[in-house]
Amino acid sequence: MAELGQMITLSVEDLEEQLGESKLPRFVRDTEDAFYLRTKEITGYLLAHPAVRAVLISGPTSSGKTTFTDRLVANLESAGHPAMRMSLDDYYCVDPLHFDDEGRPDYESLETIDTAFAAQNILSLLSGRKTVTPVFDFHTRTRVPKESQPQVSLPPKGYLLVEGLHGLSDRIVGTLPRDQWIGIFIMPWGEVVSDRRLIEASEIRMLRRIVRDSRNRGAHALATIDYWPMVERSEAAAFPAYLKTADFFVNSLLTYESMVIAPLALAKIRSALELYDKDALPPSVFLKEFLPPKPFANLEIALRRAERIADDLSRIPRAPAGIVPPKSILNEFL
Repeated sequence: MAELGQMITLSVEDLEEQLGESKLPRFVRDTEDAFYLRTKEITGYLLAHPAVRAVLISGPTSSGKTTFTDRLVANLESAGHPAMRMSLDDYYCVDPLHFDDEGRPDYESLETIDTAFAAQNILSLLSGRKTVTPVFDFHTRTRVPKESQPQVSLPPKGYLLVEGLHGLSDRIVGTLPRDQWIGIFIMPWGEVVSDRRLIEASEIRMLRRIVRDSRNRGAHALATIDYWPMVERSEAAAFPAYLKTADFFVNSLLTYESMVIAPLALAKIRSALELYDKDALPPSVFLKEFLPPKPFANLEIALRRAERIADDLSRIPRAPAGIVPPKSILNEFL
């Protein structure tokens, strides 16, 4: 059973101490090296336990699952072992959509994943059989036709890495031989404080999502904040059990990241608040499928939270996004 361990607590003073022409690059390098070392430790465990063939990687949204999985794949391949990556996003089955009482669609819960199909494919691959795995098109919200997908198989010394929000659900891992898999739970676990808490643990991921949603989904910051209660409810219901199922916990907080993410998210929040003040704020992209049409779930609450977050973020020391190395997990959001 994995444990979160001690939360990383960073003060504004800690971060200000790292600013400087020589200090900041070293701070970034040391942080990235520590995260990379964690992937090497898990790679070493896998190589020392040859019966293990699958790695199930779970964690809440915006935790860095994709980049962590890619790094683990690269480590295994450099050690001479083929590694196949599977994303549970390709097993979405979100029709019909379910909504909460305020109109937020549920894209987060276990029920949005065809866990039986995913478990069937994992078992097939671990058995060495040729398998056609699905590809989900998020623009059309449909699976790509099976006939257009190639058959794949796992080589005898290969590893299967499965990543997704619900990768450690018992509906999946409960169907697999226990000696053939390990579980990894990943998320950023830390906070930034001054005379009070400025960034809470879950808000680290919200800030990552604000920046990524703006780029990938055309969602302004108030849309992401307005949707966030759905994310929080899903996590509270599922993730404590997933942490207990995991063999390893990976803290994906990079100690310098708030200096990069905070100013970017702050700019997005201020931009959305300015649009609201001008009565020009577009409706939430997350609620466009709710009927009857509704622009926001609870804009009043989202506005209050956005204003409080903006005030807190304005106190965080700033660093340019250019300090982020090319292989950093932060690039998943930038």
